[in-house]
Amino acid sequence: MRLSTEAERDEDLAAQTIAAALDAGITVFDTARAYGQGETDLGHNERLLARALIRARAGAGALSRPRVITKGGMTRPAGAWVPDGRAKAILSDCEASLTALDGIPIDLYLLHAPDPRTPWRTSLRALQRLLDQGLIPHVGLSNINRAQLDEALGIVPVAAIEIALSIHDDRGLRAGLIERCEELGIVLIAHSPLGGPGRA
Repeated sequence: MRLSTEAERDEDLAAQTIAAALDAGITVFDTARAYGQGETDLGHNERLLARALIRARAGAGALSRPRVITKGGMTRPAGAWVPDGRAKAILSDCEASLTALDGIPIDLYLLHAPDPRTPWRTSLRALQRLLDQGLIPHVGLSNINRAQLDEALGIVPVAAIEIALSIHDDRGLRAGLIERCEELGIVLIAHSPLGGPGRA
């Protein structure tokens, strides 16, 4: 994320960082359509990741393909972070992410965050349509609570969730969300393990 959202980003250094991660054995990369500097920069991080992975693959020959997680359903008006859980926005974001990744498949597609202006079921049904259309193999949810997960389970197969988890933010633990994922075999991805950009 920070490779694309920083005001003074360095694309060469970002590509070197991704290459170094590959060399160190990192096999999963987590990106999002919204990771950029605003509404006109959507997809920047996905394009950056795709270029770096394609370059690394060309230099390594039989390099095994890393897994890519990306997220949609978030807009960036004037640099703000505003969820957009409308069905047409989720479909449009997914298609744009597939284009930005330049042929690199999306292994897991997450709804970036619930949209308080859109019924939760509308967003969930949109994720199911992505599966039905064969655009992606697995879907998940990001920045949710236990009630939202429980409602989702009756509408779409949730493969994973991504939530903030650190010594500064243990809401998912206290609210039973992590325990619920463990019960159901849902993969848990922790973001902001050092407390997020304001603390790290």
